[in-house]
Amino acid sequence: MPEARTITEAYLHISLAVAGGEPGRNPDHRPWTTLTEGEDAWTLVFDRDGHHIELRIPYATEHAARRDDLHFGPGTSTLIDAGQWVLTGAAYARMALEDDLLSSPDAALGWRLARDAAAEAAKFLPEGAAELPPGAFWTALGTAAREQEPERFTRERLESDLAFYQQNLDRLQSR
Repeated sequence: MPEARTITEAYLHISLAVAGGEPGRNPDHRPWTTLTEGEDAWTLVFDRDGHHIELRIPYATEHAARRDDLHFGPGTSTLIDAGQWVLTGAAYARMALEDDLLSSPDAALGWRLARDAAAEAAKFLPEGAAELPPGAFWTALGTAAREQEPERFTRERLESDLAFYQQNLDRLQSR
């Protein structure tokens, strides 16, 4: 059974699978999911409109993520590839920008999620590498994104995106 590091990552994976692309604003998949406690992990089952997804979420990685304030979890994802993380970061940034322009209190969370998603993509960078390796892309969405815009998947671009997202988060938090 595929494994998510956190409940948040599990729901993001479901959003990506159901939408067939970038996550939308506040999708609520809870009415179509069950979360069952096991000995050392939860089992999350999503079933709606022909999508049946079962994921294991270890208590240990959820606990570590909460302890270390990591939205998506410690280590590197085995569920969401680097391309999907970059696209997710950009989607969160677009939503954060809209919220920011409307002076919504959700803007700070949006910039944080954008930053954290970009950081997830950067976890796939080997030390000293200038770009994400081909093995960091295993989904159709992530692979297509890399083929269409390979410049989005370089160390320089990821670092630039992370800095931009963090700058916007810092600006909002200093108000």
